[in-house]
Amino acid sequence: MKHETAVMEQAMSLRTEAYWMPFTHNRYLKKNPRSRILARAEGAYYTTAEGARLFDCVSGMWCCPLGHGHPKIAEAVSRQVKEL
Repeated sequence: MKHETAVMEQAMSLRTEAYWMPFTHNRYLKKNPRSRILARAEGAYYTTAEGARLFDCVSGMWCCPLGHGHPKIAEAVSRQVKEL
């Protein structure tokens, strides 16, 4: 939880005026910036910096059909990075 707290502190120190978050009403984001700060992702779930677990219902449509942090993908990427 210490890491999530550090992530939250760092993210909140950024100015949100310049950010646009997909699938977010910007007025809501500006009023409640903590509501959209994600600290980690695993499988089909995100965890917010406040500890809420959210199902990622759109990632499979585009960039993460196998989920976030899949062990076999992480291993393959690690091997490839070591070769480069």
